[in-house]
Amino acid sequence: MASRAPATPAQSEQTATDLRTQVATPSDGPIAILLIGPLDSHGCTLRNILTPPQWEIREAATYGEAVGFLNNGGIGVAMCDTEMQDGNWRVLLADLQSRANPPNLIVFSRLADERLWAEVLNLGGYDVLVQPFERGEVLRVARMAWMAWRQKCKHRTAKEGGNLRVRAASY
Repeated sequence: MASRAPATPAQSEQTATDLRTQVATPSDGPIAILLIGPLDSHGCTLRNILTPPQWEIREAATYGEAVGFLNNGGIGVAMCDTEMQDGNWRVLLADLQSRANPPNLIVFSRLADERLWAEVLNLGGYDVLVQPFERGEVLRVARMAWMAWRQKCKHRTAKEGGNLRVRAASY
């Protein structure tokens, strides 16, 4: 069995750089938000609040349609009503949590109460918004959810990059 030569610092750093570019991390461009569910009046209101150039809205009428957007990556925040045609927020949250860099989920409802809020948070959702939407609250919660997602991505990238450097240096 042939032994490998130890990795040089430049090779270790290059390996870590390659890993960082492969992990889907947010850029400083528009913040991608996925709105999921029947996009009647609440979708219209959210589009009016989350306007370009800071926000890039992607819309999916159903959970099935949302999966396509999620598979493409780059979504930092997902927002959905409590009920969708083909699922509910719990089904969506379970799907999100199975992904490498899951977006933070914000659930909205006209009938939001403490029980819904506690359930969403306890299961791993980010927050609950009550309809009718208050512009400042929507912007604050969406921005905070995106910043939390961005931090998780950066932390994961740094952790994986650090692990790679340790392994590369030990060869």
